[in-house]
Amino acid sequence: METGTVRPNPRTQPHGPGGDGSRVYEDRWGATRRIVQMRPHLWRELEGEVDGGPVLEVGPGLRPTAPAAGSYFVETSAKAVQTLSRAGGRSVRAGDGHLPFRDRSFGAVLALEVLEHVEEDRRLLSEIARVLRPGGRAIISVPLHMALWTSTDVSCAHVRRYEPDEFLGKLREAGLRPERYEVRKARSHPVLAGMGSGLLRAMPTLSNWWLQNVVFAAHSGWHRRFGRLRWRDPAEPILRSSGGITVLATNASPDK
Repeated sequence: METGTVRPNPRTQPHGPGGDGSRVYEDRWGATRRIVQMRPHLWRELEGEVDGGPVLEVGPGLRPTAPAAGSYFVETSAKAVQTLSRAGGRSVRAGDGHLPFRDRSFGAVLALEVLEHVEEDRRLLSEIARVLRPGGRAIISVPLHMALWTSTDVSCAHVRRYEPDEFLGKLREAGLRPERYEVRKARSHPVLAGMGSGLLRAMPTLSNWWLQNVVFAAHSGWHRRFGRLRWRDPAEPILRSSGGITVLATNASPDK
């Protein structure tokens, strides 16, 4: 992976963090300094497909999928930016759906479980396409179906869950052509979701420490050893039982 310097775009300077979820994110990433690489099985596959260009990950907090060292990160949380930078990440604090980089800077852009937090999701998708090289890869995941909305969505400062056609349509509208997708099943029972969100509200520091250092650390270890991707063609219908989707898309902009 190339780690050469990507110059900022002077017309798109970093904006301050915005949105009602800012306090949630500061509390979450202030609970620990541990970085946990999530979805290592996804990164193994993506790493072989990136054409040597730099990689940008949007909004990973302390759970990036790209390696912390050498990757570029955009985050609304000052604490996450500081921690990722100490680990060798090239991190900048920005918000409002803007990405403070020049056009066509990256060979791949990751935005995993991010769009559901963003009011102006079309703006962010447009920005992802803008900073992505023609033919570059975008990996984007979101939760599906508003019918599956629970108190966990509220605790996590989600703005929405997506309907499948709506999400794929927004990707195409931004110039990102879906190549394949993977789905996950809905996991949160409403009662368990209520208990979990209650603990997050009552004991945010302890709950977030436990999630980062125990739950997600174990989740990452399992995926590192046993994780397998089950990609589907975008022409295949997305099951109504799917709780979330990960899409690999290509920037369809012409190479000028």
